[in-house]
Amino acid sequence: MSMKYVCLAVLVLQTVTNVMLVRRARHLTCSVPVVVLCQEVVKLVSCLAVLFFSTGPRKALYDVKEHVAKDWVTTLKVGVPAFLYVVQNQLLFLALANLDTATYQITYQLKILTTAIFSIVLLRKGISKEQWMSLVLLTVGVILVQWRAADAPSVTDTSSPLLGVVAILMACLTSGFAGVFFEMMLKRGANTSVWIRNIQLALCSCVVGVGNVLVTEMDHISNKGVFHDFQPVVVAVIVSQAYGGLLIGLVVKYADNILKVFATSVSILLSSLIAIFYFQDLNFTLTFGSGLILVLSATVVYSLFPYKEKAKDE
Repeated sequence: MSMKYVCLAVLVLQTVTNVMLVRRARHLTCSVPVVVLCQEVVKLVSCLAVLFFSTGPRKALYDVKEHVAKDWVTTLKVGVPAFLYVVQNQLLFLALANLDTATYQITYQLKILTTAIFSIVLLRKGISKEQWMSLVLLTVGVILVQWRAADAPSVTDTSSPLLGVVAILMACLTSGFAGVFFEMMLKRGANTSVWIRNIQLALCSCVVGVGNVLVTEMDHISNKGVFHDFQPVVVAVIVSQAYGGLLIGLVVKYADNILKVFATSVSILLSSLIAIFYFQDLNFTLTFGSGLILVLSATVVYSLFPYKEKAKDE
C-alpha cells in the first residue's frame, strides 16, 4: 500500500476519533481560542522534536535557521494559510451559533467544490470529466447523509440564519484556498522538508493565535483563568487536533488536497454510522443509505479516473 493511502486511512481514523472527543467536550466552558492556540503549540513542539530526532540537533538547528529565520519571506507566505485557518475557525463557530447542525453540515460540504476550483486556479491541476462527476456525486451524497433539516430543532430565538449562511460560505472559501495554498507551497518547495513547512505553519498559527486570544478572550481569562475547565477530554481534543493537522500536511504532500477532502467526507459517513449504532441519536433511513452509496461510489470514481495530460504533437 502506498504512503498516500496509508496517510488517508489514518486521517479518516483520526477525524472520526476527533468527532467523538469533541462531542464529549462540547458542554465544557473552556476558551475555544485558547484550545486552538494550545493545539498549535503542541504541533510546533512535535514538529521540532521530529526534526531534531530525524536529522540530529545540529542539522535541525541549521534547517530551522536557514528555512524559517533567514527565509523569512517564505515563512510569511506560510502565514497566509495560518491566518486563514484561524479566520475559518472563528467563522465556523459563528455559523454554528446561528444555524442548526443539519444546515451547518450540509452547507459546509461546499468546501469540496471550492477546493477543486482553487486546485485548478492555483495549481493548474486538470480534473477529468469523471472526477467532476464524482465531486458532484460526493456533494449530493454527503447532503443526503446529513439531511435532517426537516426535524432539526432551531438554534435560538435570536439567531440569524442569513448571518450563519454567509459565515459558513466564507468558511468554505477560506478552507479551500488555505488548503490548496499550503499544498502549493509543499509541492513547489520540493527540497524543503514537510516538517519545516509544518514548523513554519505552526509558528505563524501560534502568532496569529496569541493575537486572537489577546483580542477576544481577555475578559474570559481575567475572570476565569487561561485554562478554565481544561478537563482530560479537552487535552485529548488538543492532541487529536494537533496531530490531525500534521497528518493533513503529510496527506497533501503525498496525495493532494481533494483526496484529503474525500477522506474527510468518508469520515463524516463513519461518524454518522457511529451516531446510529453507538450514540443512537440518528435513524438509518433510505436517504442515508443512498448517500452512503453515492459517496463511496464517488470515492472509487475519483481514484480510478485521474486526469491525463493530452499528448502533444511533436
